[in-house]
Amino acid sequence: MSKGKSRYHLQKLVDKLKEFEYTVRFEKGNFNSGYCILENKKVVVINKFHDIDSRIDNLRKILSIIVNK
Repeated sequence: MSKGKSRYHLQKLVDKLKEFEYTVRFEKGNFNSGYCILENKKVVVINKFHDIDSRIDNLRKILSIIVNK
């Protein structure tokens, strides 16, 4: 996938999570991507060090979990 298309898909997934009232944060660190709820706020944290395709894959997995709740 080209970088431009990848960024487009990444933004579409972020926008979709916002529809479910989740905040998406891209953070540095030695952790796996995932989602959590902090102080009654829905937050998805994605590892900034992962390549863009990995970020997209993680957001897709998280979105499918949220939708199927």
